Amino acid sequence: MRVLYPPKDRIRGLDGLRALAALSVYGVHFNQIVRVDYHIGPFDLYRLLVNGDHGVSLFFTLSGFLLGLPFWRAMEAGKTLPSLKGYFIKRCVRIVPAYYIALTSLIVLSSLYKMPGALADILLHYSFLFTLTEFSIFSINPPFWTIAVEMQFYFLLPCIFVFLRRWPAWKGVIGLVVMSLAAYLLHFLLAGSISRVIAWPFQPWLIWIHPYGAVLSHSLLAFLPHFFLGLAAGCGYLQISNKQTSYHAKIKDAAELVFWFSLVSILVILSTGLEEIIQIPHGRFSLPVVPILLTALILSAPFSGFAGRCLESVPLRMLGTLSYGIYLYHFPCLAQVDRYMAKFNMDAAEHWVILALFSFLLTVLIAVVSFFVIERPLLRAARRLK
Repeated sequence: MRVLYPPKDRIRGLDGLRALAALSVYGVHFNQIVRVDYHIGPFDLYRLLVNGDHGVSLFFTLSGFLLGLPFWRAMEAGKTLPSLKGYFIKRCVRIVPAYYIALTSLIVLSSLYKMPGALADILLHYSFLFTLTEFSIFSINPPFWTIAVEMQFYFLLPCIFVFLRRWPAWKGVIGLVVMSLAAYLLHFLLAGSISRVIAWPFQPWLIWIHPYGAVLSHSLLAFLPHFFLGLAAGCGYLQISNKQTSYHAKIKDAAELVFWFSLVSILVILSTGLEEIIQIPHGRFSLPVVPILLTALILSAPFSGFAGRCLESVPLRMLGTLSYGIYLYHFPCLAQVDRYMAKFNMDAAEHWVILALFSFLLTVLIAVVSFFVIERPLLRAARRLK
């Protein structure tokens, strides 16, 4: 069975990882409604679902990996860096149209535009700047904040490679490590420096920034180490690919071992409370251990045997292809199904199977429409650009 839209340059296993990231984020918001309470010895399913937000880290690392590859390839071949015009057109086509349609639909359906003082919130969302204020960062659709961070990273990435291209690949990776440490330290200092609530200058009854708020914890700066890990993995992927012909069997066995060790380690950490122990202060998503393990998944999946076949299964590849639409629409679909269940006096926690089934089917249906009507036609047009 053919997957919806396999691009010629797709890398084995990554669609499956993207599907797992989307499902884990869906699990977070599903669990916020039903609050699963199930234990098997030290393993806590509730904690695992709560920590499904680590799927965001996987999305960010995958983004850094995939976006950085054309730049690494150009540097390796001694060519000029990819066209910035083509790069920005493709990135905007990938993100903006589907996001704007989802955003506009939610604004209209919720009648947000009729509410007093909503103009600033709406404009910030359309300009991808809503992560810079506490009053807007989670206001319309909480998962949207990652889209803004992604867009901000898109503008930063070419600047990073203008800097890295001066060095050989191994020095570039070291440079990324240094920049990761610098980003973390700067975020750490900023997070501890805000000591009072700062009001929005044009509407003082709205909060702009407050101590230990989401503006800092969900900022691009807080997640630069995750993106940089992906960028470094892209360089590693090319180096391994160059040696695959000579060391195919050894690389395959090592990749299989690394993949399953990393996956099991992540599941144990996120389901037992270890993430609270290993996370450094103000580090996001169990930084540095879990993000490094997620990077290992990305780097090992394309070269593995059995793990790669699992990730290449038709359901995971299809969900990975639809993952952007799933991410955009899963939260309002969950809320809507929960609302309708309440009208029929059906408690979502008690009838969690119905909530899961109908909300997921509705999400996938909308994601399919979004993919075929909006995303795929525009992506095909963007790929024809030189």
